[in-house]
Amino acid sequence: MSAIKLTVLGVGSRRNSIPVIASLATYFGERPLDIAFYDADEERLDLFDRFARLSFLMMKSTHALTSSTDFREALADAHYVILQVGENCARKELGRRSRRMDATTAKRLAIQRIAESMSSDIHLLNLSGGALEQESVYALDWPPAPSLEEPYAVPFQILRWLNGEEYPYDVFREHEHSPVKRWLDDPRSLPVSSPK
Repeated sequence: MSAIKLTVLGVGSRRNSIPVIASLATYFGERPLDIAFYDADEERLDLFDRFARLSFLMMKSTHALTSSTDFREALADAHYVILQVGENCARKELGRRSRRMDATTAKRLAIQRIAESMSSDIHLLNLSGGALEQESVYALDWPPAPSLEEPYAVPFQILRWLNGEEYPYDVFREHEHSPVKRWLDDPRSLPVSSPK
C-alpha cells in the first residue's frame, strides 16, 4: 500500500508543532505517512525534526520523515499539507525585504509565495489563520493560543525531552484524539474556509 505524503509547512511554529507532532506520532492510519517538514529557520527545523524522530520512535510509529528549508522540495508530490507558517518562518523566507514589514504583512506575503507552489488537488489544513485562494482549504483555530510566556518555553521543553530529562507521554495522551488525526482520516470532517 502506498504512503500518504504529508507536508508540514512552518514546522518551527512554537504554537502548533508540539501538538501536530504528538498527533502524528500517535497516528496509525490505514496507509503509512511519508512526512516532509519545511521551515525557513534551519535551527527550528532541526529542533522539531529531532523531536519528531524521538516521538515517532517512542510511539513505535513507522512514518518516514524528511526535512528541508526549501518549501518546493517539501511540497513535491504532497497529498496533504498542514500550513502553520508563523512570523519567524515568514521573515526568514522573505529575507531582508521583510525588515520593513509588520508581522501580518510578512506572514501574508510568505504564505502567498508558498501557496503558489501548491498543487490544486491537495488537502490543505490551515492552522495559520487567514484565507487562502485554494479550493479545499480546511481551517482550524487549533491548538488554543498560548499564554505570553509559553512560546518562549517551547524550545527548552523540547530540549528536556531530547535529553531524556523528562518524557513527552502526557503530550501524546493529550493529543490522542486531535483534529489533525480526524482530518487525516477524513479531510471533509473539518470546516472549509472560503477565500476572501
